[in-house]
Amino acid sequence: MSVKTDLSTPVASRSMPRRTIPGLDFDHMMVANRHGIYCLPTEFAEREIGMILTRGKVYEPDMLHFLCTRLGDGDIVTGGAFIGDFLPALSAAMAPGALIHTFEPHPVSFVAAETTLRLNRIGNVHISPVAVGEAPTKLPLKITRAGSGAAIAAGSRIVETADAGTIEVEVVRLDDLVDASRRVGVLHLDIEGHEAPALVGAARILSDNHPLVVLEAGKPAQRAAFLDQLETLVPAAAYRIGGVIENNTIFVPTAKL
Repeated sequence: MSVKTDLSTPVASRSMPRRTIPGLDFDHMMVANRHGIYCLPTEFAEREIGMILTRGKVYEPDMLHFLCTRLGDGDIVTGGAFIGDFLPALSAAMAPGALIHTFEPHPVSFVAAETTLRLNRIGNVHISPVAVGEAPTKLPLKITRAGSGAAIAAGSRIVETADAGTIEVEVVRLDDLVDASRRVGVLHLDIEGHEAPALVGAARILSDNHPLVVLEAGKPAQRAAFLDQLETLVPAAAYRIGGVIENNTIFVPTAKL
């Protein structure tokens, strides 16, 4: 599957990163691309997404374009939110009355994402300061690299064992995060290896909605494992692999509800 997008640098001001937002208790800067304005914590500025945003460009532009063109008139579940870099574009593409359901367990990233929503005056996003998984619990989230203390930024991830570089975060099921009355058309997860438990916790969403599913899975073995899991969780949807965009695999339901 091939998706064409305009990868040219959008209009952005080099002076914008020097401007900050009053009231935030961490060092930060404002950056912009063609989709919106973002609150970027300074500790993330030298990481991949931070450097892309400070250049006025878009992270995973083909993936973002694909999602925006596949929303239809339903809701999207997407996460982790990081600083909200996907949210302005997705918000603008949503049908009237549809919602974005997202989550971000990293405390600094969550506040940055909330600030991004305010900067862009976005009102169709529900964001929660949690991780998602198989069942409600608390788990360690890795937020700094071993030995260096350097921020992992968007790569923060749930791990099995707590250490000096982790914090404890709340974990919820996606089925509990999204009201059963909502119709979900797209489920998009990029959560650093925790996608499989998150899918278990989204069994009701999958069964009731047969959404298009997009998962970070750049390797064939990962794709095969996720396909097997979807076939087990919701066999009636008859999911098939529809393509790969920027290490994200698209799983298409081939059976109608």
